[in-house]
Amino acid sequence: MGKKFNLMRSMNKDVVYGALLELSQNQKVWHESSVSPEYSHLTDDGKEAIIHVIEEMFRGLQTIQKREIADEAKRQTLESLKG
Repeated sequence: MGKKFNLMRSMNKDVVYGALLELSQNQKVWHESSVSPEYSHLTDDGKEAIIHVIEEMFRGLQTIQKREIADEAKRQTLESLKG
């Protein structure tokens, strides 16, 4: 669709990436093993935080998709009225 929605999608990705990056640096969320990355893992708080981030991402995607559908419906209606 339009540039506006591509920008919104990009912004949504940036928000999710930023949130995950911040969480990965928080010891209450992510246990980083000094031995090997294989031993690194989410804490219980981290699991809850990740679910929250994913839910927010889905809400953002849902909002963007609904706006795209509504704008496309308006565009098609105006096109049909024109000619």
